[in-house]
Amino acid sequence: MVKKGDTLIEVVLAVGIFSMVAIAIVAVMASGTTGAQTALETTLAREEIDAQAESIRFIQSAYVADKDSGDNRFQKLWQKIVSNAVSVSGTDDEILHYAPKTCESLYADDGEVKNHNGFVINNFQLGTFTSDTIDRVYISAKDKPASFVQTLTYPRLVFNNSNSSLDSETSSANTLYQAEGLYVVAVKESTKADGYNPTTVVDNGSVTTRPVFYDFYIRSCWYGTNANEPSTISTVIRLYDPDAVIGN
Repeated sequence: MVKKGDTLIEVVLAVGIFSMVAIAIVAVMASGTTGAQTALETTLAREEIDAQAESIRFIQSAYVADKDSGDNRFQKLWQKIVSNAVSVSGTDDEILHYAPKTCESLYADDGEVKNHNGFVINNFQLGTFTSDTIDRVYISAKDKPASFVQTLTYPRLVFNNSNSSLDSETSSANTLYQAEGLYVVAVKESTKADGYNPTTVVDNGSVTTRPVFYDFYIRSCWYGTNANEPSTISTVIRLYDPDAVIGN
């Protein structure tokens, strides 16, 4: 009795079906991996943004709480932050619309980070800094432009640079080396609030106008896995100036 084997056409058809199934399975696995990676990057970016928001709120609250205690380090830190706040007028509102075409454009010499005095807060130093070491807490693109760079992974703060030649500060686990894909811009209120003129009296008795509140735009930008378009997350918090006195 002669046994027949599979014909060439049947073999080719079987291999073709197997190949299509295998390709579909690999595509689903790749899509799932990319989705999981994107979700992880987004979560990490949100955590960094939330940490910056809480740090700024803490600085303002600590300044208010310590106003009469004689410990003025948070006052100096707050004043350092708001002294670099930018104004936004009706014709100069680019900062209000966060939709960068590329992450690289944000870090150019005329980009948002340098042009609007971007900064980050080193929250690891908040409990130990002194009036003389504010520059270890408040890291500004105005003073340290090289510390603000585009990220190759996800938005994050990098601490304790292993190459000491690139870091002028004392090396420690709490020393901020770079802010990658993450920054904050402080914007001061430039109009009269609710019809009142915000003023404060300085030590020499003169009266000077100052904002009632500041808006802090906390922003991130990075390229996700196999992505050509930038991923961005941004939030804004509004804090009132403890030194402003509302008057007619």
